[in-house]
Formats: sequence, C-alpha cells, structure tokens
Amino acid sequence: LGLCSREHKMNGIIRLRAIISAFSITAMVFLLTAAGAAAIQTEDSDAPLEPELRHQEIARAVYHLADRFHYGQTAFDDDLSGKILDRYLESLDGNRQYFLASDIASFEAYRKSIDDAVREGEVNPAFDIFGVYRERSRERVKYAISLLDHEPDFTIDEDYVFDRSEMPWAADRAQLDDIWRKRVKNDALGLALAGKEWDETREILQKRYDRVLTRVNQIKPDDVFEIFMNAY
Repeated sequence: LGLCSREHKMNGIIRLRAIISAFSITAMVFLLTAAGAAAIQTEDSDAPLEPELRHQEIARAVYHLADRFHYGQTAFDDDLSGKILDRYLESLDGNRQYFLASDIASFEAYRKSIDDAVREGEVNPAFDIFGVYRERSRERVKYAISLLDHEPDFTIDEDYVFDRSEMPWAADRAQLDDIWRKRVKNDALGLALAGKEWDETREILQKRYDRVLTRVNQIKPDDVFEIFMNAY
C-alpha cells in the first residue's frame, strides 16, 4: 500500500510538471510572438480590435493542453463556458458602470459556446464583447469630461454607490449618466474637501479622465487576448 501511494504521488508530480511545462511553452510562444508584433501595431485607435492568427493558435493549444491534462479537474462543458463569460465580464466591468443591461443580454448568446469557440481557436466572441466595452468606456469618459463644464451642486444631498458589483446593470444611458454624474460629483467633492478650488479641481479631473481615455485608446489586440485568457 505504501509503495502504491508513493507511485501514485510520483505520477501526480510527473503529471503536474508536464502541465506546468506545457503551459510554460505556450506562454513563451505567446510572449515571443506578442513582442514581435508590438512593433507593427498601428496607432489608429478607431480601428476595430480583431484577433490575429497567433491568438487563434494559442487559444487552441491552451484548450487542448488543459483538456489533455484535465487541468484543475474541470470539465470543459457549458457550465465552464458560462463561468468563463462571467469572469471575462467581471474583469472588464466588475463595478457595472460601463455596460448596459441590453449589452449583457446580447452577450448571453455566447454563454454556452465560448468553450467550443476557444477549442476551435475562434476568439472573436471575446473581441466582439471587448469592442462594446471600448465603445461604452469612451462614451462614459467623454460624458464625465463634459460634466466639468459646470461645478457640481454640493448643496443637493444624494448618495454615491462606490461598490456596484452586486447592483443591477443600468437599464439605459440615462441611468448610466446618473451614475457617472454622481461619480464626477464625488471625485470633485473629494478634491474640494482637500481644499481645492473649482478651477483647480476641474483641471485635475480633466487630466485624470483624459488619462483613462488614453489608456482605452491604446489597448491592442494582445491586451484583449490576455484579458480573455486570464478569464479562462
């Protein structure tokens, strides 16, 4: 019995090393190909983000390696597919301040098929979802910047919900506008309490929101692919 236990343990160690080795090779391939592609990325931030051939190849490799070694004893089925979708959406908009409820409803079409798509190297669903996220992010940040034209009315007593992770998704743009109006007001209030006058506060927030918009515009296909695979 002791010998069998040791053999089983050794087999487990060998299997674990094989998994680590396989995933390390995949990660190395990704890093090398990503580094080679970085130099040819364009600066056209309005161009649609689309998966590249290496993303498809790596997605297939990761799926088959994980399936072969039964990584984490997880079954590759519709349940896992749904969990991947949920984790991906959480990584993009965990605080529920960008997507609309209608966006989330449209993403449900992928709930039972993401695992199958990855198996075939089709990561387009992840890029489609991210395209909506990028659009919503730009809309929200530009709206926040527009609110800086006027100083918030701090005499109105209202609540700002910091943690929206368990809140319902906004039903429409009007609800998102209200969420972001309160966010900007809260940001401005924090600076006002620190002794900043409105002109200085507006300048600080303008630069802050501009940086957010710049980061959104600088996102590349490799970034989208990495976020998605981290949800896998």
